[in-house]
Amino acid sequence: MYDESETPFEHNTVARRNAPVVQPVLIEKLATQAMTQLTSALGSVLGRVDDALFDFMQAPGQRQDATRYIDAMRELRLRRSQIEKRFQDEIGVSFKALLEGHARVADFSFSRRGVEAGGSLSLVSEDDLEVQLAAKQLSQSLEHGFGQLLTQLDQRVGWLAGGLELGNSTNPVGPGHIAAAIHFATSECDVSLHVKLILYKLCERELAAALEDAYHHINHWLIDAGVLPTLPQLRARQGLLRNRAPAPAPAKDYDDSHYEAQAQELFGTLHQLLSFYRHSAPGGAPGESFSGVEGMRALKPQEMLDVLSLLQSEMPKRLHVGQDAANEPLAFRVKREVLNYAGRLGLDSNSTGLDPVDEDAIDLVGMLFEVLLDEREIQGRGRDLVGRLVVPFIKVALMDRKMFLRKTHPARRLLNTLAEACEQNPGETPAERELLAKAESVVERLNAEFSENIAIFEVLLEEMSSYLEQYRKRVELAERRAAEAQKGRERLEQARERVFAEIESRLANRNMPPSLELLLRSYWSHHLMVVSLRQGEASEEYHQGLAIGDALIACLDEAHYGMAGLLSGLSGLRPGLERILASSGVTGESAAIIVRAISEELRQIGRGETPAEHAAQSLAESVPPPLVPVSEPESNYPELRLVSDRDALDYQQADIERIQSLPIGTWVELTDAQGNQQSVKLAWVSPISSRLMFVNKRGMRVCVASAVELAVMIGEGRLNLRNGNPAFERAMHKVLGRLQTTAAAA
Repeated sequence: MYDESETPFEHNTVARRNAPVVQPVLIEKLATQAMTQLTSALGSVLGRVDDALFDFMQAPGQRQDATRYIDAMRELRLRRSQIEKRFQDEIGVSFKALLEGHARVADFSFSRRGVEAGGSLSLVSEDDLEVQLAAKQLSQSLEHGFGQLLTQLDQRVGWLAGGLELGNSTNPVGPGHIAAAIHFATSECDVSLHVKLILYKLCERELAAALEDAYHHINHWLIDAGVLPTLPQLRARQGLLRNRAPAPAPAKDYDDSHYEAQAQELFGTLHQLLSFYRHSAPGGAPGESFSGVEGMRALKPQEMLDVLSLLQSEMPKRLHVGQDAANEPLAFRVKREVLNYAGRLGLDSNSTGLDPVDEDAIDLVGMLFEVLLDEREIQGRGRDLVGRLVVPFIKVALMDRKMFLRKTHPARRLLNTLAEACEQNPGETPAERELLAKAESVVERLNAEFSENIAIFEVLLEEMSSYLEQYRKRVELAERRAAEAQKGRERLEQARERVFAEIESRLANRNMPPSLELLLRSYWSHHLMVVSLRQGEASEEYHQGLAIGDALIACLDEAHYGMAGLLSGLSGLRPGLERILASSGVTGESAAIIVRAISEELRQIGRGETPAEHAAQSLAESVPPPLVPVSEPESNYPELRLVSDRDALDYQQADIERIQSLPIGTWVELTDAQGNQQSVKLAWVSPISSRLMFVNKRGMRVCVASAVELAVMIGEGRLNLRNGNPAFERAMHKVLGRLQTTAAAA
């Protein structure tokens, strides 16, 4: 493919090579076909401008500028015919150059048209420069969408022009000329810079879908006309953008020059680091190289993409992440398969190697996925799904290096979303299985439809994000339930401790008869706990319950002093005793049995007799036991293995303060006593005990511990704060660290 950076230009022409003569009749017919198809593609986008501007006008903070958008809608509607006419004129000039035996390079400047019209050169304003940059961005965006199809159009149109070698910026139907023609056609529209940038963003999002039909129509017309009919047959159209949302993203910074500068700096550094890494030959044969070998031809960019597309569609077993492959790194296996599959495309795999830039991309993506899969808790089916993304992401790395710079890049965000769906997802519940099934359908569609149009990542990201959001809502509900259940446990524990303290303060050092002790320690304590949980310890019913127990204890004291006559007061306590017993489900005859047993014991004590020891056992066998408040089943806690002597606990006060300052939602890595690691999230802090509850990705409770216990675990290296970055960012950080370590050791 023609490369502007390698051949000097004079007067916007491309030197003609030895080739067939110019075919003027076919060029004129092609121009007519192209005008019709390309103008129709542009018209499909212009027809959606009103909707796009209206939607943008409804965005928060934009309604005060409604007049500006309404005026822009009117202006673009009135000038639509003029826009299409100027678009055709600009494309026509490029076809005219072919008839003259040379090719024009797409020009995005206004000054050129002024000179051609007899005007003079003038300085370009900042607004005009920003529009030019937006037009160039449109050209680059379209260029990525139709790799092999554009290659064939370049060859066929160049053949008609006498054998010219054309490229994206010199082919009249290429993305460069289309973007430049749109730039020229809209230059006289009286709309603001902001609206023009929105228009370019709309073209960037929507034009590729319409161009897909136009390009295939033009290509088939050329084939039918007998122009190079023996070129390899293209795959069927994918229709990647058919269901794209109509509204463009808000216009932001269209100048990618700073990103390109960052990319050059980043990849210059990475190339050096990766060279050190490859020199260490991890897992591979010592001294074996895939690039820069004397006598070997490097795969051309389009050849590389074609090989990767073949690998993507077939995914050989050797590249499955579950394969041991003699402990070879994933990137090493990919490079071997690339060269093996090159032979299936008619290339000599024995004399073919990789371009150093391509090898860097493969190594970088391979390491990134290895780190991601090793670090994240992705197992089984989810691990296989994420592993099937390796080849598509190598293609993205080759086509769009901004993936490594922009956190908002759709490929990057899709990987983060899929990793989140698969992490800690064993597929045990119906919701988990549905989430894995959705992730699998997204991965399958990506591998089936991703050719060279990165826009498919945005489409799939929208689908996966929407589905994952529903799953997150289920997890949030599970977290709230876990927090409520834990709160209930702690309230029960708190009530039990306070009631126990109340009872012990009354029964300590007392010689209790069996039946009365059973009543007070079991039925009375249960009644007080229930009332405390439902109505609180300050309630009248709670104080009445305490008074009934105190009255029984007073009767016992009277009996010990031989005041048997005062035992008649026991009958007045009967209603209160029945309420206490009813709290445990003891009513009717069962309650009467207990009351009679206690009355008999008190009488025996009053007569100086000793109540039978087996009375309580007989009583327990004849009446229901007291109910115990039941909480939800305990989840599996990681064993903290803390010593019982709290004074001997080894922890740092700074770690306690660090734990206490953690915000809700913080992820930590927890290691249990068996050495198993698990990522858990802080979901709740108890207002009662100040203990912290952690949950897993399913929202299920995993650990509840105090700040002291967690500080001990930090000291033992069993608890680490987890970086909150998504999967891609975290894995990339690890990869860079690994490369720097390797380089430092070299």
